[in-house]
Amino acid sequence: MQPLSPEQIELLKKQTIESFVKAANAPFIVAVIGQTGFGKSSLINALFNTNLKTDAVKPCTMAVEKFVVKGNKGELWFYDLPGIGESESADARYIEDYKQKLFEADVVLWCLHSDNRSVTFDVAALNKILASFSAEKKAQLMSKITFVLTKADTISHPAWLLAKMDKNWGMFAPSKVTREILEKKAQYYQETFLLPYGNGIISRTYNDGNFKIDDPRFSWDNYSIVFQGFMDANTFAQLQAKYPHHQEAFQRLYQNYQVVPCSSSFRFNLNKLMLIIVNKMGKEAIARFNNFLNDQLDKLPFAKAKEYSNLIVVDPNRNRKLFDLTEMRI
Repeated sequence: MQPLSPEQIELLKKQTIESFVKAANAPFIVAVIGQTGFGKSSLINALFNTNLKTDAVKPCTMAVEKFVVKGNKGELWFYDLPGIGESESADARYIEDYKQKLFEADVVLWCLHSDNRSVTFDVAALNKILASFSAEKKAQLMSKITFVLTKADTISHPAWLLAKMDKNWGMFAPSKVTREILEKKAQYYQETFLLPYGNGIISRTYNDGNFKIDDPRFSWDNYSIVFQGFMDANTFAQLQAKYPHHQEAFQRLYQNYQVVPCSSSFRFNLNKLMLIIVNKMGKEAIARFNNFLNDQLDKLPFAKAKEYSNLIVVDPNRNRKLFDLTEMRI
């Protein structure tokens, strides 16, 4: 080979710098998928204060919709995908769009309804999307997906707890019984959707220190840590006990496998979901989108929160209201 001329060397330097800058400024992409009416657009609105159209009666997302959100140093692109289950013919039309956008995305949110006991439809849809892919590509896609149990507020008995944080803000939390129901549902969905792909999927997080352990399931460099396979609760506990100084890294890796119950209306668990989204995108994403990471995500105006507890007691014989919860002074 002939040595490069000074002009060629300068050109290579310029192209390398341009390529690096382009990669550094490239948008991160999140795709959101799920059945019609399961709250995909509402979830995006709650997470990023966007204004995607929602409708309680008919589907609003009839084609792939792209929405751009500005971070500190870059853009986050959201693909709101048409709802699965609108009709058999519509699903057939959408399937190729699903495949393309899901692989283009850095993170995929698959929305499941918290109060829906049947998983048959979503399992069939996932299998249909994965059917034409190799085992390697299936594992690649499954590693991107976070399954979200939307509309957790529909698990309404017993009552949810509303904490008044100060004069203006409140925060919802499930009662003990409701929390246990949500945890069992999350575990069931995790076993249904993720466990069958356990051997191939990976969990990735950023490396914030000198990570080094003697375990063939792990690989790492100066920037990231990768765990190969499915990390269940027992594996997570064993790793924490054996390597206590790496507990935070294990926690982030373990969270990547969790099914997250959320409520857009109650703003429940939004901060946890956001941490998982950014963690899956890597350390660079945390620097570029840390303006979205704050404890305000789970809070909502207390006056608004009281509207969700809309119990009104009336006396029909006297035609008068006896008690209105939203009028209580707290």
